[in-house]
Amino acid sequence: MKQIQYPSRGQQVYGYAHIPAAAAPAPALILCHGFTGAAPEGSRLFVHLANAAAKAGFYTLRIDCIGSGNSDADFADYTCLGGWAEDVRNGVRFLAAQPEVDACRIGVLGISFGAAAAMLAGQDKQIKAVGGWASVIYPEATFRGILTDEKWEYLAEGGKRISHVYAGNHFSLCSQFVQDIASLSIPEAVAQYENKPLLLMQGDQDAVIDITHAAKLAELASCPVEHHLIAGEDHAFMHHMEENIAVTLDFFRRNL
Repeated sequence: MKQIQYPSRGQQVYGYAHIPAAAAPAPALILCHGFTGAAPEGSRLFVHLANAAAKAGFYTLRIDCIGSGNSDADFADYTCLGGWAEDVRNGVRFLAAQPEVDACRIGVLGISFGAAAAMLAGQDKQIKAVGGWASVIYPEATFRGILTDEKWEYLAEGGKRISHVYAGNHFSLCSQFVQDIASLSIPEAVAQYENKPLLLMQGDQDAVIDITHAAKLAELASCPVEHHLIAGEDHAFMHHMEENIAVTLDFFRRNL
């Protein structure tokens, strides 16, 4: 494992590359954390995934989106869905330039808000397969529930900044967060995939996201979709971590 950095949105994204021992060039994955998360997240969920992926022969990159974790800038000023998708796309460019990576075999995976960013970035033709864990698919519906209607409307009407606490996490957001979501659509992005494979994994005990959202997207999508509803899994995706990782790596092994 080594720390890396690359430019995005006029700042620097920092992350960690897990490099396989297998001979290059290798297929590659970029992992995008969830809202208020970061590459060295407390649960170490993506650390386990990245280590398993490297053992399976994938060059795997965990990133901190701009404003999160070790990366540059303020969370409130830089946290928006389109910005995170740009950070993922720039991560793909970084991966494609690495001598250990097969630039024709790059996939992206995100969790929660990071899954939404991964699916938006997935319109990029250089990305060959996309995966989402506990995916935010209809961001306004999800974040109205997180922020409350009052704070959402305040930002939608041009309010400059709000502070909020959710699930023990304190954060601030600017109006750009809401305005950006209003201009983007995950289903419309997925509609551009054509034959690009999409993995959707959703826990049936998720208290953050309506579990019907992934099923609805799977039904609407014209691309090949693998949809898994996981019994006993919640939004943190830790209860069945090893099984979740195994299913995910099998998907990318078959599609990269």
